[in-house]
This record gives sequence, C-alpha cells and structure tokens, in this order.
Amino acid sequence: MKHPHTGPKNPAGNLGAALLTALAFAILASRPLAAVEVPYDLVIAGGRVIDPETGLDAVRNLGVRGAEIAEISRAQLVGERTIDATGLIVAPGFIDLHSHGQSLVADRMHAYDGVTTTLELESGVLPVDEWYQSQAQAGRALNYGTSAAWTFARIAEFEGLTPRAEVQWFRDAFARKRWVSEPASSEQVQSITAYLEQGLRDGALGIGINGGYAPGGGFRELLAVHSLAARHNVPTFTHISCDNPQDPDSSAECVGQVIALAASTGNPAHICHLNSSSVRAVDITAGMIQSARASGVPITTEAYTYGAASTTIGSALFSPDAMAAKGVKAQDIEYNGQRLNEESFKALRAEQPGAIIVKHFLDLPAERSVLDTSVLLPGGAIASDSMPWIDANTGALIPHDAWPLPETAYAHPRSAGTFSRLLAEWVRESESLSLTEALRKTSLIPATILQSSVPQMRKKGRLQVGMDADIAIFDLNALEDRATFANPRQPSVGMRYVLVNGVPVIDEGELRMDSMPGRAIRRPPQNTINDRQQGH
Repeated sequence: MKHPHTGPKNPAGNLGAALLTALAFAILASRPLAAVEVPYDLVIAGGRVIDPETGLDAVRNLGVRGAEIAEISRAQLVGERTIDATGLIVAPGFIDLHSHGQSLVADRMHAYDGVTTTLELESGVLPVDEWYQSQAQAGRALNYGTSAAWTFARIAEFEGLTPRAEVQWFRDAFARKRWVSEPASSEQVQSITAYLEQGLRDGALGIGINGGYAPGGGFRELLAVHSLAARHNVPTFTHISCDNPQDPDSSAECVGQVIALAASTGNPAHICHLNSSSVRAVDITAGMIQSARASGVPITTEAYTYGAASTTIGSALFSPDAMAAKGVKAQDIEYNGQRLNEESFKALRAEQPGAIIVKHFLDLPAERSVLDTSVLLPGGAIASDSMPWIDANTGALIPHDAWPLPETAYAHPRSAGTFSRLLAEWVRESESLSLTEALRKTSLIPATILQSSVPQMRKKGRLQVGMDADIAIFDLNALEDRATFANPRQPSVGMRYVLVNGVPVIDEGELRMDSMPGRAIRRPPQNTINDRQQGH
C-alpha cells in the first residue's frame, strides 16, 4: 500500500507553479528597481563634480534627462551617450550678469569661456517684449535675458524718440546731449518710470541704471526708479555716475548713494563692475558695501578680471571736466588696438561718438592688488561686461551669425576670456581663490541675486538633481584665456564640454555650429506686489 503523501506528481500543479513563478518575475520586472537600466539621454562619467551650494566636491556620475539633471551617483549610469570626464572638473555653467553682446556670435565666444547664461542687466533695453521676440527669432546658443533700460527711457523722454531694442539705437544716441545732462522734472520722472514699468510688465529681469552715461539723473529721479523696482520686487543694476578718486563726485560718494537708495526703499541694488568704477578707491567702496551688507542692506556687486574698461568714446565719462577730475589722458585710451593722442582722441569723439574704445585704468601687474580687492571680494560675483563685436574698419556690428569671427572683428578681450582668466590666474596660478569659491562667484552668486524674482534662476548655478543641465566641463590645468587687446578674437581654451539645457554647445573642445539650445530668462508677466494683492 502506497503512503498517502506519495505517488505520481500532478502535472496541473506543476503548470500552476510555473505560471505563478512567471507572474512573480513579471511583477518584479515592473518595479522601479529596473528603472536604473533605462538609459539617460546623457551621462557624464567619472568627473570631479563641484556644487558650490551643497559643498559637494567628489568624483560622481551625472545622468541628464531632457534639460535637467536627473541623477548624481557613485554608481555607474547608462546613457544614450556617455562623456568620459575622468580628470576633468564638472561645474555649474557660468552665469554672466553683465553682457552687452547679446547675439549668436557673442554666445559662441562666451561658450568657449564656460558661460551658459548671458544677461544684459547693467544697460538693458526697451521695448523689452520686442527684444525677447527678436532674440527668439534669431536663435541663441546660450540662455539670455535683459533688464528694462533707464537710459533708453531717458533718451525717449528727453529726445522725443521711440525706443528700439537695438544696440545701434543706443550708440546713435551719444550724438545727443539732453538725455545725458538735463535733470528730469516731476512730469518727466513719471514718464520715465512709466516706460520702465511697461518693461517690467513685459518680463524684464530688473532695471538697468547706466548712471555713468547720464549724470544728469538726479537723486529724486533715481529714488523713484528704485521705488518702482521695490514695488515689483526686482533688483536694480547700477553703473554709478562718478568714478573720481577724490571728492566731490567721488566713487565712494556714488556708492554711498546706491546704498542709501537700497536702504530707504528696500530694493535689492546691484553695483556693476566695482573694479572699473572704483579704481584705486576700491578699498573704500568695498568696505562700504561689506558694512552695508552686514547691516542688512540688500546690496550686491561684481567685478571683471581686467584692468581696462571699454565703452563709447562719446559718453560723459570722457568730457573734458571728467577726464581732468580723474586724471585720464588720451594716451590711456585705445581704438582698434592703437593708443590715441590728444588730436586723434578729439577727432574720434567728434566724428564717431558711438565708437567703442578701451580705457586702461590700472597699470598691471604693478597694481594687481587693486584688482584683487574687487575680484576677491567675499560675496561678489564675476561678470564680464563684454562688449558687442564690431568691425574695426567700419564700426558696424559683426553679423549675428558670423563664425569664425572675421579678422576685422574687435572687442575688449573680456568678451572672450573673463571666466577662464579667473580660474587660470586666481585659482590655479596664484591660489588666492579656492576652486569652489570661484564657482560660487561665477554661478551660484549670480543665480541668487536674481532668484527671488526670477523663478527660472532657482534651477541654475547648481549641480543637483532637478536643476537645469547647464554644465561646464573643463581641464583646470589646460584652461587659458587667449584674447589680448591686440587680438581679442581668440577663444579661451580648456573647456572640453559646455552644455546648455542638456545640449552640448562645446563638444570635445569644439563649437557645435548647429547647437542653438538657448532659452529666454524672463519674469512672469505682471509679477508685482500690487498685482498679487489684487489677485492677478
């Protein structure tokens, strides 16, 4: 007699068990564990990843999906494409708050310098909506944005002109004088602020106050402009109207005025190019800014890495009185790579007031410590103040999509090498700045200056999951700025890859001509305190 628990096996039971096993495997296969095997669009493998906000500084792998960073991991990641970043720095793309080029040709030169977002904030433009539309239509390699231009509003009001969102329109205005020197009446102040308010409603990132070009702008006019910015919760970006070393009208006096305006209105106020505005008085002005910040005044600043400025020769900065007060000589100024003399200076100023020149304000390397004060200022940003690329023979703007730059192309070398110069000279060579702090100055600090009023900037300047994939990958040992005053059209070297919204613009050290991933950085329409209170 057979044991009741023995006997032939049940084929139906075996089949059922097999089905259950198969079902179990199917369920497991559908769980998130398997998602790690789905490839990312792009993987950056084995680089030294530095995030200046969290302090991360370690070898990691990055997974990019679409325009965002989707993963940062010690584990190996799978991507449709993998960039081997072994031995390279992986950093947030640089954010340039002060860039006048604003064209595809300028983007391409900036990309070699690690820039992924380029903003026109010191000068700005009007009309703002027209500008954004024109940039989108032309196409950009880098992210772009603008402030609303106080100078454009002044030109429109005093000269009876209709603003056009063009560099050439502004350059042509230097042949006129009322907007430069005349104070505004109460009615004119209302008109000027109305122009600016429309610019803010059109999405401008703040208000650009190019005071150095219109010293006629009085305190009450500027108080009204700062008050407008405070109501809209946006920063102002000021080029102070005086850069004299001594009182009266000293740089310290003008920095003090901006501090007073920020303190009295609560408006976040940014002082542009502290180095070229303060020159040899920078110890005083830097100390004023640090003290004001410690007291809670919402004020920030920036500097670029050169001892020479660039602007139009017809500006008020080169009036006879201004040059005498500042001790500036014609020989300090060069045009098209050549130093001027008294005769050539006067002729150029009279015949081509919109001509772009270079003014040397420091004797480098002898006065390097003066430049260091502004570049190394704790909490200060680095910004290029890059100039538009022009034809040195005709003065005309280089076409938007010209590449490579023609031999006649001219601009200040800061238009090509500001950020590489910082990393090469201050980080690698003099070791006066840590790499993490340099990346704070070039990415995180610029983002934080804007992020309270510009939601897009909360996802920039950082390497974290969910942040925008604006990424610079470079060889710190090979990084060099190559642009010179004699030949400024030489791109920097050492950037191996530059990604904008997850798309390579610089790829294996070379420019991708077909890469146009730049997006507009723009405030939401009608983003004002009054609008929010009224439920808009």
